[in-house]
Amino acid sequence: MTTKPTRNAAHREPISETEALRVDLEQTRQHLANTVQQLSQQLNVPHRLKETAGQAGHRAAEVAGQAGDRMKDVPAKVKQMPAMSRQHPKATAVVGGAVAVGVGAAAWMVKRHR
Repeated sequence: MTTKPTRNAAHREPISETEALRVDLEQTRQHLANTVQQLSQQLNVPHRLKETAGQAGHRAAEVAGQAGDRMKDVPAKVKQMPAMSRQHPKATAVVGGAVAVGVGAAAWMVKRHR
Protein backbone atom coordinates (compact mmCIF):
# COMPACT_ATOMS: atom_id res chain seq x y z
CA MET A 1 0.00 0.00 0.00
CA THR A 2 1.60 3.20 -1.07
CA THR A 3 0.32 6.49 0.12
CA LYS A 4 1.00 9.77 -1.45
CA PRO A 5 3.33 11.79 0.74
CA THR A 6 1.61 14.85 2.14
CA ARG A 7 2.98 17.94 3.74
CA ASN A 8 3.21 18.32 7.48
CA ALA A 9 1.16 21.40 8.40
CA ALA A 10 3.49 22.45 11.21
CA HIS A 11 6.78 22.19 9.31
CA ARG A 12 5.69 22.31 5.65
CA GLU A 13 7.91 19.38 4.77
CA PRO A 14 6.88 16.15 3.03
CA ILE A 15 5.81 13.23 5.23
CA SER A 16 7.55 9.97 4.53
CA GLU A 17 5.60 6.86 3.70
CA THR A 18 6.52 5.42 7.10
CA GLU A 19 5.22 8.53 8.85
CA ALA A 20 2.03 8.40 6.76
CA LEU A 21 1.52 4.79 7.85
CA ARG A 22 2.02 5.80 11.49
CA VAL A 23 -0.58 8.54 11.15
CA ASP A 24 -2.99 6.11 9.50
CA LEU A 25 -2.32 3.54 12.23
CA GLU A 26 -3.02 6.12 14.95
CA GLN A 27 -6.30 7.13 13.28
CA THR A 28 -7.29 3.46 13.04
CA ARG A 29 -6.47 2.94 16.72
CA GLN A 30 -8.58 5.96 17.69
CA HIS A 31 -11.48 4.72 15.57
CA LEU A 32 -11.17 1.26 17.14
CA ALA A 33 -11.09 2.75 20.65
CA ASN A 34 -14.27 4.72 19.92
CA THR A 35 -15.96 1.58 18.57
CA VAL A 36 -14.99 -0.43 21.65
CA GLN A 37 -16.29 2.33 23.91
CA GLN A 38 -19.63 2.39 22.08
CA LEU A 39 -19.94 -1.39 22.27
CA SER A 40 -19.14 -1.43 25.97
CA GLN A 41 -21.85 1.17 26.59
CA GLN A 42 -24.35 -0.96 24.69
CA LEU A 43 -23.36 -4.06 26.62
CA ASN A 44 -23.48 -2.39 30.04
CA VAL A 45 -26.74 -4.08 31.00
CA PRO A 46 -27.05 -2.81 34.61
CA HIS A 47 -26.63 0.79 33.47
CA ARG A 48 -29.09 0.33 30.61
CA LEU A 49 -31.61 -1.25 32.99
CA LYS A 50 -31.33 1.73 35.33
CA GLU A 51 -31.88 4.12 32.42
CA THR A 52 -34.88 2.14 31.17
CA ALA A 53 -36.37 1.91 34.65
CA GLY A 54 -35.95 5.65 35.12
CA GLN A 55 -37.66 6.34 31.83
CA ALA A 56 -40.48 3.94 32.70
CA GLY A 57 -40.92 5.68 36.05
CA HIS A 58 -41.25 9.05 34.37
CA ARG A 59 -43.76 7.65 31.88
CA ALA A 60 -45.78 6.02 34.68
CA ALA A 61 -45.89 9.28 36.62
CA GLU A 62 -47.04 11.12 33.51
CA VAL A 63 -49.78 8.57 32.78
CA ALA A 64 -50.91 8.63 36.41
CA GLY A 65 -51.15 12.41 36.26
CA GLN A 66 -53.24 12.20 33.11
CA ALA A 67 -55.51 9.58 34.70
CA GLY A 68 -55.95 11.80 37.73
CA ASP A 69 -56.95 14.67 35.49
CA ARG A 70 -59.50 12.45 33.75
CA MET A 71 -60.90 11.24 37.07
CA LYS A 72 -61.78 14.83 37.98
CA ASP A 73 -64.37 14.72 35.18
CA VAL A 74 -66.05 11.52 36.44
CA PRO A 75 -68.42 13.09 39.01
CA ALA A 76 -69.84 15.44 36.39
CA LYS A 77 -70.33 12.56 33.96
CA VAL A 78 -72.03 10.45 36.63
CA LYS A 79 -74.47 13.29 37.24
CA GLN A 80 -75.28 13.27 33.49
CA MET A 81 -76.16 9.56 33.49
CA PRO A 82 -79.86 9.88 34.39
CA ALA A 83 -80.40 12.35 31.57
CA MET A 84 -78.47 10.11 29.15
CA SER A 85 -80.53 7.07 30.18
CA ARG A 86 -83.73 8.97 29.46
CA GLN A 87 -82.40 9.97 26.03
CA HIS A 88 -81.26 6.42 25.17
CA PRO A 89 -83.49 3.94 27.01
CA LYS A 90 -82.65 0.95 24.78
CA ALA A 91 -78.90 1.41 25.24
CA THR A 92 -79.42 1.76 28.99
CA ALA A 93 -81.37 -1.49 29.08
CA VAL A 94 -78.66 -3.32 27.11
CA VAL A 95 -75.88 -2.03 29.37
CA GLY A 96 -77.90 -2.86 32.49
CA GLY A 97 -78.55 -6.38 31.19
CA ALA A 98 -74.88 -6.92 30.38
CA VAL A 99 -73.89 -5.78 33.88
CA ALA A 100 -76.47 -8.12 35.43
CA VAL A 101 -75.22 -11.07 33.37
CA GLY A 102 -71.61 -10.25 34.33
CA VAL A 103 -72.41 -10.04 38.03
CA GLY A 104 -74.42 -13.27 37.85
CA ALA A 105 -71.61 -15.10 36.06
CA ALA A 106 -69.05 -13.87 38.58
CA ALA A 107 -71.24 -15.00 41.49
CA TRP A 108 -71.77 -18.41 39.86
CA MET A 109 -67.99 -18.86 39.32
CA VAL A 110 -67.19 -17.89 42.91
CA LYS A 111 -69.82 -20.32 44.26
CA ARG A 112 -68.63 -23.10 41.93
CA HIS A 113 -64.99 -22.83 43.05
CA ARG A 114 -65.75 -23.10 46.79
